[in-house]
Amino acid sequence: MKPASLSRKVHKWLFLFVGIQALLWTLSGVYMVVMDLDFIHGDHLVQNLREPLPADRGQLTPTAELLERFQGVKSIRLKALQTVPHYVIHTDDGAHLIDARSGSKVSPIDGDRARALAEHYYAGSLPASSVVLIAENPPPEIGARALPLWRVNFDDRYGTSFYIDPNTGALATRRHNYWRAFDFFWMLHIMDYEERENIHNPLLLTVTIVSLTGVLAGLILLFYSFGRRNKTASTTAAAGGAL
Repeated sequence: MKPASLSRKVHKWLFLFVGIQALLWTLSGVYMVVMDLDFIHGDHLVQNLREPLPADRGQLTPTAELLERFQGVKSIRLKALQTVPHYVIHTDDGAHLIDARSGSKVSPIDGDRARALAEHYYAGSLPASSVVLIAENPPPEIGARALPLWRVNFDDRYGTSFYIDPNTGALATRRHNYWRAFDFFWMLHIMDYEERENIHNPLLLTVTIVSLTGVLAGLILLFYSFGRRNKTASTTAAAGGAL
């Protein structure tokens, strides 16, 4: 079989199978390129993430007292939550949130406190529309983050959801509809339809190799196509000169 004919068949049949995926690669690639990553990360939705400690801190509970109360302390950090200083203590049992002035433990926080913190972190003006504690069956959009988490939803044009850690009061992550679309396109792009993380999965590798073979066959076919056109043009010119 001639190289041109073989290239045509290879190109045609291979892209008959991978053509749709090639189109999805293009569409998903365009979306991921044109969207600003800071916007996708939801930076425009958040404020007060790094709240300064109040100048008037009053009498704080000594850390030595906390070391006596909690076993297996790994770290103690002082931070402000809604202008009030708090200790975040990490122990072998997990994280604990302590009011630094009274020394009382405030974690795990309840839904009302999670709502108040989410509205404190939220850069918009709308109140939260719903609060749900997620203790099991986490939605795919939060990945492998540890549970439980409070999910606080805002009925804004972005479909914003904030996830609040009940043990620290921290904003664990934020999601919105443009991020969800980005994640969907990312899934299509890397062809990992479960975890959406593995860019070395066998399916992606196989389709990539098949696509590359099809592209190379197309390049060979293109070479023969232009070669034949140039030959035809030369023959026509020669015939005209003879006349």
